[in-house]
Amino acid sequence: MANAAPFMVQEHVHGETVWVALRARGADWSWLTPEEAVQLGREWIEKYAAVPQAAE
Repeated sequence: MANAAPFMVQEHVHGETVWVALRARGADWSWLTPEEAVQLGREWIEKYAAVPQAAE
């Protein structure tokens, strides 16, 4: 799995309920509501936007 993406994001719809699923480096899936995913994304941008990217 050397070429695997460092994370995956999926949207799951179950009836009228929508979940955003996140998975990083083979860990278990984390299920969030869309609102939680937006908040997490905002927090990550605020925290990590200025952090230089590591060389791949």
